[in-house]
Amino acid sequence: MKVTAIVCCYTLDRLDDIHAAVRSMMHQTLPPFEVVVAVDHNRELLARLRQELPASVRIVLNDGLQGLSETRNVASRAATGDVLAFLDDDAVAEPDWLEHLVRPFEDPNVVAVGGHSIPRWEHGGNPRWLPEELYWIVGCSFKGMPMEGDQIRNPLGCSMALRKTALEQAGMFETYIGGIGQRLKGGEEAELSLRMTRRIPGCRIVYAPRSVIHHKVAAWRTNLKWAFTKSYQEGVCKAKVGKFTRGLAAHPLATESSYLRYLLLQAIPARLLRCYQLDALLQVGTILLSITAAGLGYLKERTAKAPNDREAYA
Repeated sequence: MKVTAIVCCYTLDRLDDIHAAVRSMMHQTLPPFEVVVAVDHNRELLARLRQELPASVRIVLNDGLQGLSETRNVASRAATGDVLAFLDDDAVAEPDWLEHLVRPFEDPNVVAVGGHSIPRWEHGGNPRWLPEELYWIVGCSFKGMPMEGDQIRNPLGCSMALRKTALEQAGMFETYIGGIGQRLKGGEEAELSLRMTRRIPGCRIVYAPRSVIHHKVAAWRTNLKWAFTKSYQEGVCKAKVGKFTRGLAAHPLATESSYLRYLLLQAIPARLLRCYQLDALLQVGTILLSITAAGLGYLKERTAKAPNDREAYA
């Protein structure tokens, strides 16, 4: 199985991070067949990377519709591997990341695999008010996720692998979903996964927690304002995914419903039993803040009147 390792990027501010991400991909126990770096609408960054990265790295430019989804599509079309492994431009993969991420594809029914993302705090440790159950707020794996080999709805975009033939069969990433720079959009992995599940009978999407990356968490993402904003936008995105995937699945947001029950029935009660600890009370407050913000975002989008779903994503 030939594996194409892919990094998508957009800003010179992350130049050092991009170099670190590419180095980590090139020094794997399972070496990738090729490495592709896709640049989103930044010709200056493109020129720097072509000058500084090894000649073996293929560098392509997304000059079409701006955003992460189309940048991933550009990289996927350029790739010649059987499996496409995506790593965020501000993450570093452990040496056996690719080996564990690709192994589940030995099952011909597996079309996508999600890896495990550990936060790499830019300044100090994790904030005492941020519970592990909410690490998705900083782009990392969170407590309450499935066990190894368990079937999941969709992988985390920061560390995932897709079978290229399945991507071509189901269709590429939806370009009306996904982030543009630091604009808080998302949901493209969930939408694509639901589409794969609908169009490829018997396919499986699984979790590989031994495939580990270390995802950089900038200091500006470690405050309550960010937690509220990210949670609110997540609610908006989930409402949009529900609209966009209507007909693809009976319950497209079943994963979110299960996660909400986990927070209310396990995560919060476990901390209330330790109410004498300040950290426990702070984390209960953060969980409730996140649930409230996500709910507000969800309701706002559900009741919004837009001409059509695609305009809502544009």
